[in-house]
Amino acid sequence: MEEFKLSDDVLEQIKDFNYNYYSLTDEQRSLIDKLILNEELKERYKENGLCQDCKQPNTGETWCKSCNSKHFQQNFKNWTSGNDEVDKFIQKMQLKAKDYRETLEWIEYDRFENVEYLAKGGFGTIYKAIWRDGYIREWDSENNQWKRVKFWDKDYENFPVVLKCLHNSQDITDFLREMESHTITSYDDYIARCYGITKDPISNDFMMVMFYAENGSLRQLLNDSFNSMKWEKKVDTLQRIARGLKNIHEQGLVHCDFHCGNILNNVRNSTYITDLGLCRPANVKPSQNECEKQVYGVLPYVAPEVLRGKEYTQKSDVYGFGIIAYEAKIKL
Repeated sequence: MEEFKLSDDVLEQIKDFNYNYYSLTDEQRSLIDKLILNEELKERYKENGLCQDCKQPNTGETWCKSCNSKHFQQNFKNWTSGNDEVDKFIQKMQLKAKDYRETLEWIEYDRFENVEYLAKGGFGTIYKAIWRDGYIREWDSENNQWKRVKFWDKDYENFPVVLKCLHNSQDITDFLREMESHTITSYDDYIARCYGITKDPISNDFMMVMFYAENGSLRQLLNDSFNSMKWEKKVDTLQRIARGLKNIHEQGLVHCDFHCGNILNNVRNSTYITDLGLCRPANVKPSQNECEKQVYGVLPYVAPEVLRGKEYTQKSDVYGFGIIAYEAKIKL
């Protein structure tokens, strides 16, 4: 599909404008409304300003898809995961990223320090680590390199991340499906972000590099602080969870494993949905083999129709949300 761009004539007339739309005068804004007829371009200009390199409207905050995809592509030859399928997946996600939150990268394992075991579940093992570099935020034209930051709810000197090692991840299909589910929903502030992929040098299992929640899961929060939590805090938490689930569903996905253990809490009362490993498109029916497999998930959160052998749907996710609300003892 052809990408819409501002014409040279329009660019010539606005070349001396401030890159930030909201810093323009009323007269300049009026001219913008007259000159930019394409609504998508106009909205991108208003929300994100112009790229300082190509002068076209940014696709995200300080992010130009056209320019940054070229920066990524120029670096393809400088890294490899050792697996052609993984390399192509990362490259695909980098080329289509419209915002820094949609980017993934290959991260060498030696860029992590203080790796420590956290927990083990039915599908994988979780570690905490310090990432030396921090994640890509924008392109630094002056220094011709990526600008990286170590921020998530607060600034970190030592940026903590989770390394999620899926059991037998050499069978890469399920691993990449979870990566893609996290990435296409990561534009939402209520979905745990995935930064990239690394590999355990001992087991050779691939690992997801993910956001680390300092305050653990909602399950832990309810266990430790239920009696002291104010009613307003519970309502706010449920609203955040609902917004995140709404975003997952708007992307055409079903979570399939929606429970308190997959809701994370960070500083400043932030709430994030994670573990999209069983997530699948809502309009794609599972294969016969999938229908015959055992029911996954935490039993109290599994919808009755799923227990009777029906497939997971977005409605079954909403059932799980209802159980979460019940646990918080709030009548919605």
